[in-house]
Amino acid sequence: MAAKTGSLIGTDTPSVRNRLHRTGPAHSISVHTATALAFFVLYGALGFYLTFHLHYYAGDAASRVGNAYYVLFSRNPHLGAIGFIWNPLPSLLELPFVALYPLIPSMVTHVLAGVLVSAILAAWGIANFGRILDNFGVPRPWQTIIVILYGLNPLILLYSANGMSDIMLISCVLGAYSGLFDYIQTHSLARLAAAGFWMAAALGMRYEAVPFAAFVILGFAAGQWGKVSSAQWKGGAIILGAPIVVSGGLWLYFNWLIMKSPLYFLLSNYGNVAQTATGAYFTHATTMAEHSLGGSMVYIGHFMAFFWPIVPALLLTVGSSFGKFRDSRAPILVGGTLGLVSMELVGVYLGHLGQWDRYFISYIPNGLLMLAFIASRFSQRMTSFKPYILWPLACIITVSGNVGTIAAVQSRTLGHSDGSIIDMAWRTHSLKYVSNPFTKDLPVIRYIDQHPRMLVVADSFEDWPIIVRSRNAHQFIITSDYDFNSVLNNPRGQVTDMLVPKPQGVAKLDAINVQWPTLWAGKLPWTKLVKSFPGGNNYRLYKVTSSAP
Repeated sequence: MAAKTGSLIGTDTPSVRNRLHRTGPAHSISVHTATALAFFVLYGALGFYLTFHLHYYAGDAASRVGNAYYVLFSRNPHLGAIGFIWNPLPSLLELPFVALYPLIPSMVTHVLAGVLVSAILAAWGIANFGRILDNFGVPRPWQTIIVILYGLNPLILLYSANGMSDIMLISCVLGAYSGLFDYIQTHSLARLAAAGFWMAAALGMRYEAVPFAAFVILGFAAGQWGKVSSAQWKGGAIILGAPIVVSGGLWLYFNWLIMKSPLYFLLSNYGNVAQTATGAYFTHATTMAEHSLGGSMVYIGHFMAFFWPIVPALLLTVGSSFGKFRDSRAPILVGGTLGLVSMELVGVYLGHLGQWDRYFISYIPNGLLMLAFIASRFSQRMTSFKPYILWPLACIITVSGNVGTIAAVQSRTLGHSDGSIIDMAWRTHSLKYVSNPFTKDLPVIRYIDQHPRMLVVADSFEDWPIIVRSRNAHQFIITSDYDFNSVLNNPRGQVTDMLVPKPQGVAKLDAINVQWPTLWAGKLPWTKLVKSFPGGNNYRLYKVTSSAP
């Protein structure tokens, strides 16, 4: 059967390899490259529009740019200032753009470094998405239409332009799929190694990469079982998994070497577990799912509404993993889809998952890939209907899925924050009072800028909007500085003032609040209130007197 059709996905015959060589060279690459460049321009322009016109900044994206800024421009510039809580690769990639800060301050103050990195990686993901469709045998022009529909999905658009790590993870996922699927058809070890390195890069972006890699490797082994020798699939699994194992080991080592705990990223006072323990990110839905396996599964299942075709596509792809005509790539797609949300399932069950809908953006590319995969499978068996029914129908379903995304993000359960952002962006309303982490702290920034002789100790965990927008970063002794703990414990003679947010929500984790829990309330006798800043984090600035320790 495979030799007769020459196009059944998951086979490896000379006809398949010849087809790949005919369709895979310069023409195919140039089409994908041109599409990716067009989307880079679109995403970059949208990012500029969001930041400069609508005054929208994604808080996590801005803080990652802040981490890169500390590496180059803090009092103690060093690579370790990038931090050991969140995955370091986004900030590392932003360093070349942040280095332009003296010439182009907007790279930091308007988060353009993050916008550019997300736009570049999202466009790279577009190219790999097209390559995967090539691999599936999706004909042109339907391939181009599907790629465009994916790139224009509302959530993909937003996260490709706002500097967040979510789209960076998705781009790495698409790179891993592309390399692995090419290997299955061509047995190119270079493509298998590329898939492994994409998975290692994914770990540099987000921790969801760990279960994703585990599930994908299991899917790869299951798909290869019985089709190749035991030594071949085992060797392939080792090559695929080695890069992420090494990169994960290095991350644990550097956490241990510098922060004195290999699990510092997980157990730190700033980590996700500590932040969610404050209750700041809980909603009624997450509370209902906590410690309930059924409730947790329903919770993550609700988010499939972001791209509703994923439900039938996933079921059909699972069916393609078994039987006489099983496909080697089906269990990889299923494994990747489940792997990317498995950490969210565990998190919401344990009560350590925030309310953010972006954790489930992976349903969109995975759902669309499985839809294209299933359509391709059917098209190989319904040749006469292929150009007239299947691909137009697949495109119509994709459009309806994108429309469903718009509806889903308006739901308070599903679309926390992003629904209002997309709605206001569509209506061209300014977001500066809704999603701008800088606006609320402007009075603090202005006051410190007006007093250049101040030397202020501040925890960059919560105070980063103030630090990156102040005129002189050297006015601050921040968390990553070598002497931060010394100054915090014995401030006399080392610092003039202490900046502290009101100890509520995640601000309870602020190092100054932890060390001096009565400071904000004005109950430390060796401090004197200089100024109070109502609104936002309700900052208070205290002068350190001569009686301080």
